[in-house]
Amino acid sequence: MGAELRRDDMAEAAVKPIRDSVAFRFVEHVLQSVRMDPLLVDPYDMDQYNKMVSTLDTSKKKTPDEEALYVTTLKALSEAVSKIDITYHHLLLNNIFTIRIWYLQRDTLDAFLDLITRLAAVADQYLRECLQMLVNNFTPPLVQRNELPRWAVSRKKDIFFHLCESLKTISDTVPLAPRILRDIIDRSMPKLFDNKAKMVSFVECMLGLDTDRMGDLIGATLLAKVVDLLTELDVNITWEDIIQGEHNKGIFEMELEDLNEDEDGLGQAGTKVLFGGNACAEKLDSLMVVVCEHLKSCAERGYLDKEFDILKAIFRASVLRVHRSKFCQVRILCYLVYV
Repeated sequence: MGAELRRDDMAEAAVKPIRDSVAFRFVEHVLQSVRMDPLLVDPYDMDQYNKMVSTLDTSKKKTPDEEALYVTTLKALSEAVSKIDITYHHLLLNNIFTIRIWYLQRDTLDAFLDLITRLAAVADQYLRECLQMLVNNFTPPLVQRNELPRWAVSRKKDIFFHLCESLKTISDTVPLAPRILRDIIDRSMPKLFDNKAKMVSFVECMLGLDTDRMGDLIGATLLAKVVDLLTELDVNITWEDIIQGEHNKGIFEMELEDLNEDEDGLGQAGTKVLFGGNACAEKLDSLMVVVCEHLKSCAERGYLDKEFDILKAIFRASVLRVHRSKFCQVRILCYLVYV
């Protein structure tokens, strides 16, 4: 008897879908009712709309009841995306497109990303904004002192997975999405003097898109952008920044030693070249580890031949022509020779 549901619990379970459907219809009604001149909107409907906007505000910590309402609102909005209008719902959309998903609980995260993928599919409306919001979340918030917050480190793998899956879903649904995504990533790429943790996080998540069909569509562009960033960091390292203990060795000899020490790891351990305090050198070192891990993942999934061809083309087209390169040219050449 103890394992049976009480009558009240059964009634609540039966009523919940009805409550959700009522909430969905109510949200749709509110969205529709404010699609007019604000002076003509019923005050009650405007008040409900403002409450909905407030529900999507993530700047304040939510109670369990508020979190449940948040999830229900997101699900209702997903069912009513055709009613959302940039002209009359700009406050609502602003709260959606500025959300940092790193703070969201798991159920809320799933509901929110479902809303984003549906919004992106609305014809000629919010595709770019949805893609930009997802790319903005490649980097966790509150990056300080070149390190990720401890709570962000524990969530990083899961967040990256959901971001990449959402971008792949949108690209499968909207044929124009990969081209726009390439442009957004190009504009959002980390800059030379960006925080190291931000730079590494962005590249790590970005390379997660280089799989399956998504990789076929934009994989070459992603890898080229990463190599460009590596090269830019490389040329900003002076020979004085390299620890003097290595000054009597040629760079090619140093790289070969690294590869010999890490034959099975595609060089990720070997990227720990000894640098001085140069910030560009430290960033280059960390990014090389990310790239090596990516190549190792490609090898495990049987995609290394494709990456090899892309990397070879990039090497010939751009890396080989770079002046004052101390590491990238040799490192990539070693990959092409030994992998």
